[in-house]
Amino acid sequence: MNFFLAKKTIQYYVCARHKRGHGIHSPFVYDFVRNVLRNKKQYTEYAAIEQRRKELRTQTRTIEVLDLGAGSTQLRTKQRKVCDIARTSLSPQKYAQLLHNIIRHYQSRTILEMGTSLGISAAYLAIGNTQVRCITLEGAPNIAAIARETFAACNLPHIELIEGNFSNTLPIALEKLQHIDFAFVDGNHQQQATIDYFKKILPYCSEKTILVFDDICWSEGMYAAWQEICAHPQVSISVDLCKLGIVFLRKGVEKQDFVIRF
Repeated sequence: MNFFLAKKTIQYYVCARHKRGHGIHSPFVYDFVRNVLRNKKQYTEYAAIEQRRKELRTQTRTIEVLDLGAGSTQLRTKQRKVCDIARTSLSPQKYAQLLHNIIRHYQSRTILEMGTSLGISAAYLAIGNTQVRCITLEGAPNIAAIARETFAACNLPHIELIEGNFSNTLPIALEKLQHIDFAFVDGNHQQQATIDYFKKILPYCSEKTILVFDDICWSEGMYAAWQEICAHPQVSISVDLCKLGIVFLRKGVEKQDFVIRF
């Protein structure tokens, strides 16, 4: 059992503001809560992605997985069944759809994902805006191959997957995109690596950029990384959802940190 995660989860549900937005005085964050967090609409594009998720959860074929980051807390062997990877590694439906809602609401066009896994979250990112350009990074070759199958099954040929170690592929992706509207960092779950990714992405951001970090309460190191990111002078608003951490770089707003129930 991950005791740190269990402790932070309990603290989160005790301390988090209600997601209806009551008591939130920031107009920007109130709009985010009302129109993004509370958006439960099931868009027609969701069906194909969730069908693919179901298929992945039933695939019993075994692949060898190359772990370049902190690894899985639940799957310890290199030889893994696809269904087990789908069960433990895919973004849960409500969080994947939240990513889509963010991109749809703020009309993000240039999107970076670090940590493709089997491709479900990237699929949700790519349907958020018809003008979107989405680059996703994956370090494990056999995982990347299945992600490409996901993109084909969901008819999303415009997703570009770059395969390899993040230290090599992140500079390539940033050079290709030139500007980041939205980034989802869900790869190497280690403190210093997460901070380094944030610092490398930051020069490609504007005040409208939105950065999302997965598993911020996964370990003491990840939570420390999240706190350091929130304290950065370019971060004006942070939203802690326990699993996800979201930062906005808006100028001209009071620096505030929110913990909101989701």
